[in-house]
Amino acid sequence: MGSLPLFILVVMAGVVAGWLRGGDLPSLAGTPIRGRWLALACLAVQGLIGAPVVRALGMPRALGAVLLIVALVALVGVARANGQLEGVPLLALGLLLNLLVTVANLGVPVTQATLSRASVPVEQPLPHRPDAKHVLQGPASRLVVFGDRLAVRPLRTVTSFGEVAEFAGLFLLVQNAMAFGAIHTRRRRPSDEQDFQEARAVSWNVAD
Repeated sequence: MGSLPLFILVVMAGVVAGWLRGGDLPSLAGTPIRGRWLALACLAVQGLIGAPVVRALGMPRALGAVLLIVALVALVGVARANGQLEGVPLLALGLLLNLLVTVANLGVPVTQATLSRASVPVEQPLPHRPDAKHVLQGPASRLVVFGDRLAVRPLRTVTSFGEVAEFAGLFLLVQNAMAFGAIHTRRRRPSDEQDFQEARAVSWNVAD
């Protein structure tokens, strides 16, 4: 039930959109993002928590919720440091919603009906913690509107409104970084060529 396939699809869609706008991958790689590697590591944690591979490791399921909270807190910090970039405010909103519901329940609430709609294979009878990310929604659950209420049947996973906001912000960030980075590079080229020509002229004059 990890969200990593959704994150990968969103990044690929952003890359395609950026390419259609005339961008390129070097522009994306050259975007000045503070805490880039920390953000990538924490996004990987967020995407993998709840995945079958994590379940197979035998990690205590309550520990998964703690790791998710730590990753979300770190991502909020990185988003705050990069708030001037396109898409980051929307990304930060999604992170905050996910953080609130995870802290309130020490896990992300999900219903058995949502898991069934997504064709997610689960234990029977369904335990209180179906995996390292989720807790079974009940009368004591809080902020359930921000839980994983959306079934993504083709990928056999579930997601939340907060993650949808994250995906939208990430999509905007990727495509705009590619497009505007390429535009900035093209604007610099004429001046670079002019400087090169002037340097050649100076060298020839000195030789004369």
